[in-house]
This record gives sequence, C-alpha cells and structure tokens, in this order.
Amino acid sequence: MLESVANVLSRIQQIQERFGEMGGIASQGDEPSFEDTLNKAMLQERKNSPSEFTGLIDTYSQKYGLNPNLVTSIIKAESNFNPDAVSKKGAAGLMQLMPGTAKELGVTNIFNPEENIEGGTKYFRTLLDNFNQNLPLALAAYNAGPETVKKTNGIPPIAETKNYVEKVLKFYEEANYTLKANKL
Repeated sequence: MLESVANVLSRIQQIQERFGEMGGIASQGDEPSFEDTLNKAMLQERKNSPSEFTGLIDTYSQKYGLNPNLVTSIIKAESNFNPDAVSKKGAAGLMQLMPGTAKELGVTNIFNPEENIEGGTKYFRTLLDNFNQNLPLALAAYNAGPETVKKTNGIPPIAETKNYVEKVLKFYEEANYTLKANKL
C-alpha cells in the first residue's frame, strides 16, 4: 500500500514539474514538503535489488557494447535501482532519463525498466562515442548534459557533476574488483 502511495506521489510530482504547477504546492523555504518526506521514507524502506534488473542490464549492455558493471554503476548512482524514481529536475526511471531525451531515444514509458535501461544504455554509448571513449567526460555529459561538457572542455566545475563522476567511477571500480576477486 505504501509503495502505491509513493508511486502516485512520484507521478504527481512529475506532472507538476512538467506543467509548472508547483507554485502553490511546493514547500517554501528550507522545510521539505510532505511529499518529499514521504518519498524519502519510501525510498529508504523500498529494497530494490540490482539482481532484479541483471538480465536487462546484460542484454542492453551487450547490444550497445558497454560493460554491464558500468551500466549497473550508473543505475546505482542515478536511482539506486528504483524504477519509479523522479528527480527534482524531472529525470525519471532507473537511469534517470529526462523526458525529452527519452522521447528522442524512442522511450515511450520512462518508468518501464526495459525501455529505460535500453534508452539509457543507448544514450550512454552515444556519449562515450562523442567524447572519444573518455569515461569521465561521458559520465559528466550524462549528468550535466553534453553541451555543458563541450563548453567547459572537460568535467564542468559543478559540484554535483564532479561528485556524480567520482561516485559512478567508485561503484564501477568496486564492481570490477569484486568480479576479479570472485574469479580467484
């Protein structure tokens, strides 16, 4: 029941952000709204397992020539495996696709794990190609947008983006280390 409430609140937030009707609903000042508080509590309570999405991650990683550990690391950093996640900026789903980007990628249901993972891996493959296989730059572009990375000719001096790149690279390194350790 609580999961259904959280899903409804996430959808309401997405609709409000999309149509700019947040004025009278959003909380003012530093105090979080009821919806924000409930969403945080639900995210902590909900246990989304990476193994739930392993098949999809493997399929689309292979299709787009990406390491599945990398895609898993991006998903962990973006949504912590919550297919219903919606950011304050409107990015949604496991790989936190912006609605416009999702539409360009042919994603019709941004909350569908398969569509979201396929769209996200396809998009990330494009970013890697556009940034000459430079993983940190491609990750920065995934977070801040490719134009921002091109303008700064490197990782933009944005704290969120710097932290994001470090976080994904750390998750990726840990996943690869675990894989190597398990093979020993």
